[in-house]
Amino acid sequence: MSMLSSLASYIGSLRGYRACLLAFAMGALSVLTFAPFHFLWALPICLCVLVWQLDNCKTIWRTLAIAWAFGAGSYGIGLHWMGHAFLVSSERHSLYLIPFVGMLLLLWPSFFIVGCVIARRFLWGNGLCRLASFAAMLTFVDLARGYYSPTDGLPWNLWGNTLTASLPWAQMASLVGVYGLSLVSLMIALTPALFGDGRGSAHLTSNKHTRLIVPNVAVVFAIVSWLWGAYYMHSTPKDPGMAVRLIQPNFKQRDKAQRNDLNGMANTMLRLSFRPEGYKDLPTPSVIVWPEVAIPVFLESETLLLEHLSKYMPEGSRLAAGSFRRKEGGGTYNSLLVYNDASELEDYYDKRFLVPVGEYLPHADLLAKTGIEFLTKRGGFEIGEESRVLDLGDLPDAVALICFEVVFSGRILIDGERPDWLINISNDAWFGDSIGPWQHLDQAVVRAIEEGLPIARSTNTGISALIDPNGRILSMLEMGERAALDVRLPPPAPETLFSRFRHAPVLFATFLLLILSQWSIIRGKLRT
Repeated sequence: MSMLSSLASYIGSLRGYRACLLAFAMGALSVLTFAPFHFLWALPICLCVLVWQLDNCKTIWRTLAIAWAFGAGSYGIGLHWMGHAFLVSSERHSLYLIPFVGMLLLLWPSFFIVGCVIARRFLWGNGLCRLASFAAMLTFVDLARGYYSPTDGLPWNLWGNTLTASLPWAQMASLVGVYGLSLVSLMIALTPALFGDGRGSAHLTSNKHTRLIVPNVAVVFAIVSWLWGAYYMHSTPKDPGMAVRLIQPNFKQRDKAQRNDLNGMANTMLRLSFRPEGYKDLPTPSVIVWPEVAIPVFLESETLLLEHLSKYMPEGSRLAAGSFRRKEGGGTYNSLLVYNDASELEDYYDKRFLVPVGEYLPHADLLAKTGIEFLTKRGGFEIGEESRVLDLGDLPDAVALICFEVVFSGRILIDGERPDWLINISNDAWFGDSIGPWQHLDQAVVRAIEEGLPIARSTNTGISALIDPNGRILSMLEMGERAALDVRLPPPAPETLFSRFRHAPVLFATFLLLILSQWSIIRGKLRT
C-alpha cells in the first residue's frame, strides 16, 4: 500500500490551479456514479482524492477553494440539463438566461462546501477518525440539502442514490432510507483513503491493525448486505393485481407552452387511452394515468372532452389525469384529477412542492422584467395544502406525486396513512433527451424501496414505468416514445422499517459516529 501513500502525498502537495482543476475533475467524475451511468468504481476514486486534498488544506481559504471546485464539478456537470428548459422557449432573450442557471448551479454546492469546511477545520484527525467524521458530515449535508435549502429542498443526486446501481444493496433503503444509504456508501467508498494521507505518511494511523481490519469489515458488510437484499427482494410478494394503463403522449414542450393544436393533443390522448395501436387482447384497465398537465387546459372546463371520456371509459374504471385546476378566489393549481367512468370528478390532489423558477418565482414582479416569465406564463402555481390518500372507489388506495415531489424522502406520505400504491406523473420534456429524466426515474426507484410500495409512473416524453416495491423496473417506455403501457400492479410489500421511523435511525447513527470519532481524536491528543 506504499503506492497509495505516495499517491496521497503527491495529491495533497498540489497547489494553485492544479489542485482546483483536480478537485473539479473529481467532482465531474462523481457524476458517473449516478443514473444513468452507475459506475460505482468512480465513487471511491473521487472521494479518496478529495480527502487527500483536504488533508493538506492548512487554511480555510484553501479548503473553500477545493470544496467549491469539487462541488462545482459535481453539481455543474450533474445538473447541467436544467439549462435545457431555457432553450424550450422560442423567445430569443431566453438564451441570455442560461448564465443565470449556471450561476445557480454554482451556488447550489453551498451546503457541500460548508460541510467540507466544518469537517476539515473542526473535526479532522488522522486515519479512520477523519474518514468517519467526513462521512458523517457529508450525510448531514445531504439531509440539510434535502430539507433546508432556500426552497423546499434539493435532494437531487444524493450519495445514497449511487447504490441503485445494485438493487440488492439498495434494499437497505427500506431500513434507513436514502440518507442511510449515503452514510453507508460514503464509509465504504472512503475506506481506501486509510492507506494514504495528503500530509504525508507521518500522519497515517499508527495502528496497523486498523488498516487491516476496517477494509475487511467493509468487504464483509458489503457481501452480507447484498445477500440480505437479494433475499428481501425474493421474499417480497409478486402476484400481479389491478390492470393500469400508463399514457406517454410525447408532446413537444414548445407546442404545449404555446398551446399549439390542442384538439390534436386531445385526440392523441383519447386514442392512446382507449384504442392503443398495436395492442391486442389486453386486460381492461381499472385505472388510466395521464402525465402531468397532459393537455395544457383546465380539464374540468373541457365539456366536450369529458363527454368523450364518458363514452370510452370502461365500467368501474378511473382516470387519473394531470391538469390545471382553478383555485376558488383566483389562482391555479398543478393537480391530478380523478374521474369515474361517468366523467365525474371524484377527487383531486394539488401539488405541494413546486419547482423553483419553473412553477413559481420568488420576487416574480422583479424577475419578470428580465424575461424569466416564459417559464411561468400562467403566473405560477398555488401551493397545495396536504398529501392524502385519493378516493378511487373500490380500487386500491393511492397517493399522488406530481413531478419532482417523488424526490422528497420521508415527506411523501402522512403518518398513519399507508396506500397500496403511488402514482407519479411528470413532464420531463423541459429537459430534453438528457440525463435528467433518468435521474428522476432513479429517484422514484429509491422511493419505492423506502416505502415498500409500487409506483406507476406516467410522463409526457419519458420515462414512463412500473416500479415494484423493491425498485425493479418491471416495464417501461423509452424516451421519446409515444405509446400506452399496460401493466399489472404488484402488491405492496409489508410496512418497511423506514416507513415507521423515517430518518431517526440514520440521524442517531450519524451523531454516534461523530461522537466516537471525536472522542478518539481527543483521547489521542491527551495521550500525547
